[in-house]
Amino acid sequence: MSGRDAAPPRRLRLEPWGVGYAGSAQDVGGTAFGEDDDQADGPGDERRLLGAEALSLEVPLADWRALRPAAPLAVAHALFLDGVRRVDARAVLEGAAPAFGALGSCAVGAVTCDLAGGGRAELVDDVIVERWCAIATDTLTDETDVVVPAGPYGPAAYGGRDGSAARAVPQLRFRVTQAKGTDWQAPVEQLQVVMRDAERRLATRLRARLDGMGAGGGRALLVCDGPRPLFGADENVIGYLKTIKEQRLPAAALAVVRGLEEGERSPVYLAGEGEHARFEWYLRLRDPRPWLHTLAGSVRVQAHAGPDPRALLGAATAIADWSAANLPRFATKAHQDPRAPQQLLPVRSLEASLRRRLGSAPLVRRRIEIALAGTGAAA
Repeated sequence: MSGRDAAPPRRLRLEPWGVGYAGSAQDVGGTAFGEDDDQADGPGDERRLLGAEALSLEVPLADWRALRPAAPLAVAHALFLDGVRRVDARAVLEGAAPAFGALGSCAVGAVTCDLAGGGRAELVDDVIVERWCAIATDTLTDETDVVVPAGPYGPAAYGGRDGSAARAVPQLRFRVTQAKGTDWQAPVEQLQVVMRDAERRLATRLRARLDGMGAGGGRALLVCDGPRPLFGADENVIGYLKTIKEQRLPAAALAVVRGLEEGERSPVYLAGEGEHARFEWYLRLRDPRPWLHTLAGSVRVQAHAGPDPRALLGAATAIADWSAANLPRFATKAHQDPRAPQQLLPVRSLEASLRRRLGSAPLVRRRIEIALAGTGAAA
């Protein structure tokens, strides 16, 4: 292990993601500076490094090495699930104790890829669109939903003067939800929480359909963009994490991850415990350019482990091999998405479709202003 223990040479290397995003690797040094996405719903403090026992599940830690797919799971359909959210307006709930707030919209959906039939992708007809008014207060009492009346709305209502015809638009209801904490960011964080809840609900509905989607002997997998939802045992539901926000591997294991090549994965290891325990592994989607850092193009994948991981290890390694053999084919290129290659092509298309369902941001903002001004719908 001594050769792999060595840290990479001290040098400046770039982050491949666009500067509008925080970056694919946000804590490569191993210093915890925030809660990882996949820990937000989980019990316990897992910011410490994982132990040798957890890391030696598939391969002893002393023998960790890059693995090529050996026996991938036969998968006929892959469903990719994701959500988008948008802050439509920030607000302040005025009164004796003013509170910060935010009105926002979220949409959650899935796209299915027929892998046995040539990879044809289709949007699953089960999209969730919700609008929320998050208030950062310790006491949420009699606040009512923010209702934006239905149209028709004319150009004058938006400040336009082109004389074009009015359009019929539906009512918008922003349901009130209480945010944890009282700082100005708490409402936005709550919008993320309610979007995750919507993702969990849709994943619950879709997992019930997986058994009936197999074809030609292949299974159906539900790939959740983000942490695997904590809704119990189901080996056909996996999480796909684009960012590395907290590094929990010791130096020897991290050195193996840094050295992965395209289509290679790390050994499967165990994170968490009890019913929420999960398998994890790193996967290299694409070899990094020489000017990028050594974790560029890497993702983490999660699968259910539960209280008896050894019983599910074989199924997990087959899924891990499937992911290494197949997910690189879905990876985006730099000209396609600022989060390439981690942003997968089906998810990119899904997010574009979901954002359209949120409606025009300037129009929604203007309608909120009109509703709060008490003018109602202007013809």
